[in-house]
Amino acid sequence: MISLSTLFGAIAGIGIVSWGVLSATKDWQIFISIPSASIVFGGTLTSAFIGYRWRYIQNSLFSILRVFVRQKITPRTLAEDVGLIIGWSKRVQKEGSVAFEKIGKESKSDYLDFVTALITTGYSQEEIRFFAETNIEENYFRHLNESNILSTMASASPAFGMVGTLIGLIVMLSKMDDPSQMGPGLSIALMTTLYGVLIARFIFQPCSTKVKQLLGIQRFREYLLLEGIMLILEKRSPFYIQDRLNSYLDRKRQYTIQKSGDSKK
Repeated sequence: MISLSTLFGAIAGIGIVSWGVLSATKDWQIFISIPSASIVFGGTLTSAFIGYRWRYIQNSLFSILRVFVRQKITPRTLAEDVGLIIGWSKRVQKEGSVAFEKIGKESKSDYLDFVTALITTGYSQEEIRFFAETNIEENYFRHLNESNILSTMASASPAFGMVGTLIGLIVMLSKMDDPSQMGPGLSIALMTTLYGVLIARFIFQPCSTKVKQLLGIQRFREYLLLEGIMLILEKRSPFYIQDRLNSYLDRKRQYTIQKSGDSKK
């Protein structure tokens, strides 16, 4: 599923800029410059390759595409997670700790599989919480590199736009003896600055912000699941689990046992 808000923002932004260009001139082709684009993109990618490993850059570029995918974690799904955790507590009461192994396999989540494996290994609750929290934070900061790389590229793009501007000015000044040949140099000087700013503010910086936001949401959900599992290990009642976990959620999107019918099961 495509994220409609992200797609709408991209289309609206491109549309407004295009409208502004076409309002100023019908000759829109003057805004296309292969040399300017090569200077900005080439310089930005070069700085990224020098500063980071290839696999991190690859993941960062793929993350640009992922921001257009609809986020699976929403306030509604978080409330459903609370109901899911309450269901797990009832399974554990009936089947014992063996139920955790089944829950890990059924979830198809690497994180839940990791946590449930810790439980079946026989660690104490304090050790399980410590290992799980470490795993959450390490996963978050590992993937945060993608956001940081995009942010770095957003900073580098305008800088290489200025490099292109200097190149264009040098080309232009070298043609001072023939004013009719100064146009291409001036075009490169201006277009590279334009490309650098547009690429930074339309692609790299917004995608960096979105990637960081998505990682934060994922980290929040994993902490919510961990808290629920720890409450199950503490043998808390379903109503206690409900109220405890609802305190983390949006007040308008909280889970209620009575409405779901779980209290009758």
